[in-house]
Amino acid sequence: MSLYGSATTRRRFVRLALGATVAGPLAASAGCSALNGSSSGDNSSDSSSGGLEKTKLNVGILTGQQGVSTKLAEKYGYFKDQGLEVTSKMFASGPAAYPELLNGNMDFIITNYISFFQAIAQKTVQAKIVVDVDQLNENGLVVIAKQGSGIKEAKDLVGKKVSIHQSASVADVLLRATLKDHDVDPNSVHYQQIKFPDIPAAIQAGTIDAGVELEPYITQAEKQGAEPVLKIVTGSTANITAAGYIALDSFIEKNPKTVAAFQRAMVPAQKAAADRTKLLEVLPDLTGVDKDTASLLNIDTFPTSVSASQLQRVITVMQNYGGLTAQLDANQYIVPTPQV
Repeated sequence: MSLYGSATTRRRFVRLALGATVAGPLAASAGCSALNGSSSGDNSSDSSSGGLEKTKLNVGILTGQQGVSTKLAEKYGYFKDQGLEVTSKMFASGPAAYPELLNGNMDFIITNYISFFQAIAQKTVQAKIVVDVDQLNENGLVVIAKQGSGIKEAKDLVGKKVSIHQSASVADVLLRATLKDHDVDPNSVHYQQIKFPDIPAAIQAGTIDAGVELEPYITQAEKQGAEPVLKIVTGSTANITAAGYIALDSFIEKNPKTVAAFQRAMVPAQKAAADRTKLLEVLPDLTGVDKDTASLLNIDTFPTSVSASQLQRVITVMQNYGGLTAQLDANQYIVPTPQV
C-alpha cells in the first residue's frame, strides 16, 4: 500500500486536516528561517555534514508556545551545530500541515497528539513522533467565564453552553475527562464550537456561558472581564503532553542520521524554551501580543525526550472520552531521543 494512500484516502485526510483541533493559537502562513534553508527537495550533503542523508529541511511549526523551541533553535544556531539548515513555516494547526507533510513539502511538522492518534487510527498517515514539544501547564488551558457568572466549579457547568473549540479536540477531550473526575456527567453540558480567539467576545456577548481557553487568550480575556473558573489539566490529565514533531515513516527510514541530528538540535532548544528570558525573545512574534503581555502568559513545560508512557496517557484519555476505539501502543509511534 502506498504511504500516501489512494485518492480517496488523501481526500479524507484533507477533510481531517481542515476539521481537526487547533493546538496553537493564531493563524500564520509566512515561512522563515534564520539559517536561510532551501527547498525540501534538496538532499545534498557533504563531508562537513557528518554524513547526514539530508541537510536542508522544511518544518511546519505552530504559533504560540509550541513554536518557541524551533525559533530558538534557529536564533541560537542549534540546527547549524548539527549540520542542518532549517526553514520553518507557521500553520494555524497541526492538521492543517498534514497535506504538506504527505506530499513531501514538509519534512517534520508539529501537531497535537489527539489529531495524530486520530490519523493513525484512521490509517490516513504512517508516521512517528520524533520530538515531544509541549507538555500542558494546569494554568495554560482552562475554562473561563465572565466574572460574577456564578460558575466556580465543575458542577456549575451542568446545563451551560460551553465552547470546546471543536468536537473531539484537545479542549473537548480534556474537559470531558475533568468533568468525569469531578463526578459530573460529561453529557450534561451543552458543547459549542467556537474558535479560541473568539471565545472571550462570545462570553461577553452571552452567546456562551463559558469556554475552554488557552494562552494568550486567557490573559487577554482576563483584561476583558473574564476569569479562569476550572482547571482541566489536572487529576487524570495532570501534566499531560500535548504536541510534538512528527515525520513520515518513509522519511525516517530513508534519513535516520538526519532525524537523529534534528532530535539532538531540539534538546538544547527545548531547554532554552524553559528559560523565560529566552522564551520572551521569540514568543511575542508567535502569539501576536506585545512583550509586556507575553511576560504575563502561563508557560507550559518543554520536554527534552519522548516518553511512551506520557503518550500512552493521551491514548487512554482519547479512548475514554475522545471516541478512539483502536488499541494503540505508543511505543510503536515514537523515535527514541538520542543521547546528546
